[in-house]
This record gives sequence, structure tokens and C-alpha cells, in this order.
Amino acid sequence: MTHLIVAHFQTSNSAAQASAAQILHAQTGGLLLKPDTPDGHGEHVNNNQRLTDSENALQDHYCTMMTSPRGGIIDITTEHRNAMIAFIQLRRHVLTELKTIIVSVSPDAASQQAAVDTLTAISAAGVAPACIRILATDVPAVARVDDVCKPFFEYAREAQITVTSEAVLPASTSFAKAQQFRMPIAAVLNRAVDFETELTSARVNGAPEKIMHALAHKVIAQRDLLGTADTFKRIAGTLGLPCIPEDEWRAECAPATNRKRARTVALD
Repeated sequence: MTHLIVAHFQTSNSAAQASAAQILHAQTGGLLLKPDTPDGHGEHVNNNQRLTDSENALQDHYCTMMTSPRGGIIDITTEHRNAMIAFIQLRRHVLTELKTIIVSVSPDAASQQAAVDTLTAISAAGVAPACIRILATDVPAVARVDDVCKPFFEYAREAQITVTSEAVLPASTSFAKAQQFRMPIAAVLNRAVDFETELTSARVNGAPEKIMHALAHKVIAQRDLLGTADTFKRIAGTLGLPCIPEDEWRAECAPATNRKRARTVALD
């Protein structure tokens, strides 16, 4: 069993980037950790204290991943980028399980600049180019990723970081729906959750229209996600991530509840 800890950096608040780690987790199994929104401190707590608290929480959860059978993915939002970079800077020489860092980038200028800043910072922290992967997101179907993300790709190549047109998460409305309805994307992709069955049951049992309408939106998003499942698996392989069978994922990651959910752990 492969033990691997992966960090995924978001550089925008797009639905695709918010979904990316869940899509990769659907392939790799293990844990999926995501920091909480930093809203638990009063105004009297300064930014340095918040940064320190976040770093301490990151270490606690990194240790959790170290003790888990497979490791997993830590999903870093734009709000937690500085804390994760500081965590890596101070501990890079001991984070031997952190073998892969994925930076997602969207075509918009703000995301590309944030991705450049992220690469600059993690490279300065001692992360080797060979450990860094690039995932392009929100790329229109008719566009070439080299064209829409040209400034960032040029920077990455100058930094000797491999970029490939195969690691592209295409634009899709299903990501926005999945985020809107808080769908467990990894569980859907591994068929641990089936909203088709839930909708049929709700219809037969005369559930309220509001509930059935929400389920119908989930069914459409589920069909779209499952229709792109092979693409997601190919992306994970391009990024050098291990892929496990669906039944193995369900056995390890789906909780024993009436609606199986992907195992997602939030930082305290």
C-alpha cells in the first residue's frame, strides 16, 4: 500500500478548484484534510498569532496523516496559503512523506499571479521542482491550456517545473452544483452515494417538492461527474498519483451510515 502525503494549493475560489482535491481523493483514497475558515479568533488576536495557530493545527493533522495507512491529501484554500507555506518552510527537512505538491491554476489573471507567488514561495522553502505538479482548471473545452494560462506556464517552465496539457480539469457546471449542494464528490465517483436511487425513493414516497427538486439537481451533477470519471482518473495518473479500485475506496473511506460519505476531516 502506497503511503503518500499530497498538498493541493488552490489559487482561486472557483468551484472547479474547490472540487479538485475531492476529485483527486476519489482516485487515491486515504484522508482528505481541509483547514477551517479562520473565523475562530477575536479581533484582538493579531495575524501572526493566527498564522502560528494554523501552523500548529497543520502539524497536528500532518501527524494524523503520517499514522494513517495511505496518507492522503491536504487541500489548501487561498486563505490558508501563507500558513501552509510557513509550515513547509520551517519543517521541509522533516516532511519526508510530503512527496507531491499540486498547484491549481485557472486562466484568470488573479489566479495565475497567485500560482506564480505560490511556486516562488514553495521553491524558496526548499521544495524541488520534481515534487511540484501543475493542475489547470476552468479551461474552456475549445481552448488550449498553453494559450489561456500562458504567463503562468512560461514562469513554471523557467522554474524547471514540468507542465503538461494532460493535467487539465475542464470547465463544467457540475462543479458549481456539487459545491452548492455540498455533494460528496469522491463518494459519488466511487458509487458510495447514489442520488438517482435517492430521487426515485423520494418520488415513490411522496417527498416534498423542494427536496425532490434539490435531488434532481444532484442527479444531473452526478451524471456529469460519472461521465467524466475516466478523465479524472487520467488526470490523477498524469500528476503521478496512485489510483485505487472503487471497492477498495468504499471499504476504506465511506462511513457506515445510511448515506455513505467520503471521509473528510476538518482542521480544528
